[in-house]
Parts: sequence; C-alpha cells; structure tokens
Amino acid sequence: MISTYREMTTDDIPATFALRLSIVENAVTMEELEQDYGITPQSLAAAMEKHVRGWLCEDTGRVVGFAMGDRSSGEVLVVAVHPDSERRGIGKDLLLRVQSWLFSEGHEEIWLLANPHPGVRAHGFYRKLGWQATGRLKGDDEVMILRRPEPGGGLSP
Repeated sequence: MISTYREMTTDDIPATFALRLSIVENAVTMEELEQDYGITPQSLAAAMEKHVRGWLCEDTGRVVGFAMGDRSSGEVLVVAVHPDSERRGIGKDLLLRVQSWLFSEGHEEIWLLANPHPGVRAHGFYRKLGWQATGRLKGDDEVMILRRPEPGGGLSP
C-alpha cells in the first residue's frame, strides 16, 4: 500500500465525515457531532474558509486518515485514522503536520482534548509524542498541551 499526504479541501469533507463515523474506539454519530460540538459539513466548510486547516492521508485513492487544527485557538481539533489503517504511523504523521502549522501560526502552546482513560489508545499516543495532561477537564475529555519545541529540537513531519 502506498500512502500519500496532502492538504484537505472542502471537497474532502464528505470522505472525512465518513471516516470519522467509522472510528470504533472513540465513536461518534453525526447527531453528536452537531449537538455536542456544533460540527456539520456546512460549518466545517465555513471554518476551512477562515481559520481551520487539515491534512489527510490517502491509500489507493481512499481517505484513511485526517487531522485538523484551528489557528484561531491553537487547538488540534481531530486526528482520525480508519481502523483498517491503524498502527502504520498515519496518525502521528498527520498530527505532526497540524502541530507544525499551528506553531508556524505563532502559537507558543497548542492544545487538544483527549479521552483520559489509560485503556484508550489515544491516552498513550499523545503522551508518547510529548503532549502533557493539564489536569483540567472539558466535559469528559482532558485538556492536553504541547509547547513549541526549542529551535533544533522536537518532531517535524
């Protein structure tokens, strides 16, 4: 399998929603995305025109992963990889692209929300990549932060 990475466009929104709805461990429905987070295909398209950017990974023309960030808040909004494509480094590669962009936008510290339970893979995934729990919760999720790496240090895509 050959994976290619590229920046997302609004034309990719249907495929990324379909992928996000296929996630097993942190499952969510369209209704939950809209009611709990205010996210619809239309709201995402509008945000992408202003302050949200994302990258995706395709494998043989099929979207197998994507990640997005919000330059206005410094938040990593989502990192999602199709269950059939997990454990191939796709999530890490996508996260690093979003991190690099958010830091290049001037943020000294970026943040994300993650499931705080140690049995969930995301718990170890973010920590392994240098993210730190703040001890704060937003809803059922913990707020995690990552500070800008010193020049010459840190990870890059």
